[in-house]
Amino acid sequence: MKSDGKFISSLLFGLVILIATSCARVGAPTGGPIDETPPSLLNSSPTDGTTNFTGQAIQLTFDERIVTRSIETDLIITPKPNGTYRARVNKNILSLSFTEPFDENTTYSLSFGSTIQDITNNNPAEGINLSFSTGEYIDSLTISGQVLNLYNQEPIENLLVSLYTENDSLDILNGPASYYSRTDSVGNYSFRNLPNGKFRVYAVRDKNNNSQADSETELYGFYKDTLNVSRSLTDIDFTIQGLNTDKLRTTSARPFGVYFDISFNKSITDFQILEGEDFIYSKPENSKVRLYRSNRSYSDTTQVIFSAKDSLNTIHTDTAQVTFNDSKLAPANFSIDVTPTSNELPPKDTISLSFSKPVIDFNADSLYYQLDSTAQVPIDITSITWNTLNTKASFPIDVVALLNQKSSPSIALSFKQAAFISAENDSSIAQDKNISLLTTENSATIGGTVISESPNIIVQLLDGRTLEVIESSTEKEFLFNYLPAGRYFIRVIKDLNANGKWDIGNVLKWEGPEPAKFYYDDFYKTKLIEVRKNWEQTDLNIYF
Repeated sequence: MKSDGKFISSLLFGLVILIATSCARVGAPTGGPIDETPPSLLNSSPTDGTTNFTGQAIQLTFDERIVTRSIETDLIITPKPNGTYRARVNKNILSLSFTEPFDENTTYSLSFGSTIQDITNNNPAEGINLSFSTGEYIDSLTISGQVLNLYNQEPIENLLVSLYTENDSLDILNGPASYYSRTDSVGNYSFRNLPNGKFRVYAVRDKNNNSQADSETELYGFYKDTLNVSRSLTDIDFTIQGLNTDKLRTTSARPFGVYFDISFNKSITDFQILEGEDFIYSKPENSKVRLYRSNRSYSDTTQVIFSAKDSLNTIHTDTAQVTFNDSKLAPANFSIDVTPTSNELPPKDTISLSFSKPVIDFNADSLYYQLDSTAQVPIDITSITWNTLNTKASFPIDVVALLNQKSSPSIALSFKQAAFISAENDSSIAQDKNISLLTTENSATIGGTVISESPNIIVQLLDGRTLEVIESSTEKEFLFNYLPAGRYFIRVIKDLNANGKWDIGNVLKWEGPEPAKFYYDDFYKTKLIEVRKNWEQTDLNIYF
């Protein structure tokens, strides 16, 4: 019996230990719905709307434990306070401690965005804003609007929107603003608790968080009018785009292989040799000019004075000592790209040639259409047009007229060996392009009407994937035919200065971009236009 008692005692002792251990073990609960409820603000110090605030600390209390995310960069405090601040979290309380006093008689506004989240599932607290004044009243005026990408007219989230006073010597390119906001998922922004005054508003995709636009690498834009804020303003909409405002300069001028290259810090739109030898040159890159030696001696050095122009029409003039090295680096190949790349062409079209080097001569009898094994039709050389660098050429083609001269459904565009001679005296290889007629049955048509009071417009047909311009028209009754089946966009531009091109503005001259608008299908809620073979969509109306 004693042994049985000992056994029972041991068993009871083990059960007690097991139960105690189980009770002490803490584990994550299993099952149940996921917590999707964001933290809720219970109270704050100071309270929203407080006046005559004299403290240097702010405290927010929530209904659950919280953490902060990127609060140092994403918390928007306007106007920007003096000094710095430190953020600390203790369970469900967020404290901000400022190193310097707030300015007197000033309304401050704090917008926390998504910087405060619950500790379990990172649900962000929504709409947490706090305003207080160090004076006797709270400023209450507002500015709101939307920011779009100029090129695709789509809203952009998390742009930094900056508000500068009219008398501020700084702007988005060179210094901090007085007030800040950020765009939401549909590109909307708003400024709260503003005083009376005149302001300028900018926006930037601030990738490096320096609160200003680095024009070489970041998209930015501005609202072209100064805002007179004596009442709250809405619909202050504008766009952002890429525009490098850095001063144009030469970054290098030196031999490269058998060439002499002049490089710039940004893309150029024009280059001219003002004084010195008239070298043949090309633009292998948008920011580089390449000079060719031709028959000059390697030992010669000659001075040239040149000018370059950028997209802002800024002209840069400089001097270079040009010399060429007898390099072992092989010259670049001489090649020709022919467009359109498709072999099926509409009844009338244009053939475009792009050369890898400038052309100094061509053999007219080596350029022709091959109708069959014996019949040839020479290309009319008087119809060939060249660009100023002799690196591009184009000429019209009448496919129907050519096909009518033979029974076969196709012909060939032919360039014989040495049809073109480059600036390095090397010749092009033989090249053929088969051509057949593109019919309406195998193509699509897109057309419509632009309803606008603007006297000058540009209608662009864009590739639905790349946004590249395929064709353009200056007619309000537009028609694009013989299109391959596929997806397209239509973009309309108001050509305000009637120069036939899209001017995207100049922040240095406070010139805004020419307005643009995409066709939008209200029924299907899309900008895309999808067409198939033997398909016509010619009833598009664009109100602009």
